Amino acid sequence: MRRLRRDATKVWHNPEIQTFPRRPEQGATAARSHASRQDVHETKKHRAALEALFAPRQEAEPESGKGARKTAREAGSVKAASRIVLAPPPQSDPQATERQRLLGKLLCAEGRPKIAKAATEFLRAGFTFPEEQDVYLQLLEHTDETHVRSAIDVLSTLLVSELPKRRAVLESRLRRIEQFAEDADTRRAAERLRRRVTGRPEDQAPPSTEAQ
Repeated sequence: MRRLRRDATKVWHNPEIQTFPRRPEQGATAARSHASRQDVHETKKHRAALEALFAPRQEAEPESGKGARKTAREAGSVKAASRIVLAPPPQSDPQATERQRLLGKLLCAEGRPKIAKAATEFLRAGFTFPEEQDVYLQLLEHTDETHVRSAIDVLSTLLVSELPKRRAVLESRLRRIEQFAEDADTRRAAERLRRRVTGRPEDQAPPSTEAQ
C-alpha cells in the first residue's frame, strides 16, 4: 500500500488585502484641525460679543478746547439750516389753466346755443381758437354765420394735409348748413367742402350739344 505524502499547507498572501490598520490621510487631519481652530475662533468671538453687551457703559468725557468749539459751531450750523424755509414750487400759469378750462367747455358743449355761448366766453377771455379739427367742427354749429363761414375756411385748409377725424358728423353738419344757412356764400362753401370730404366732384354743367 502506497503511503500518501502530506505536503505542508501553504498560505498565499493577497497583496490587495492589508492586514495592518491604515493611517489617517493627511487631508482629513488638516480638515479636522481647521474645523477645531474655527470653533475656537467662533467661541472667542461670541464671548467678546457677550462681554461687550453686558459691560457697563462709560459716559463720554466732555471735549475741551478747539474740539468743543468746533462741535458747537457744527450744531449751530445744523440748527440754522433747519430753520431755512424753501420757497414753494412755482404753480402752473393761471392764464393757461383758464384757457384749457374754457376750451374744454367749448368742446363738451352740446346744442347750438351752448356752443355759441362757450365760444363767446373763450374769445372774451382774450384767447384765439387753436387750429384743430375738433374745435372748428364745433364752430360749425355756431349761431353766428360769420363764425360758421370761418370754420368752413379753416377746415378746408386743415383737410388738405389731414384726414377727417369725424367724417359722419362733419358731413351731417355741412349738409345742414347747405340747407338752412341764410347767406348764399356760406351755403356754397359748405357744399364744396362736403363734396371734398365725400370724394364727389363738384357739379358741372352738362356739355352743350349742337343740333345737327
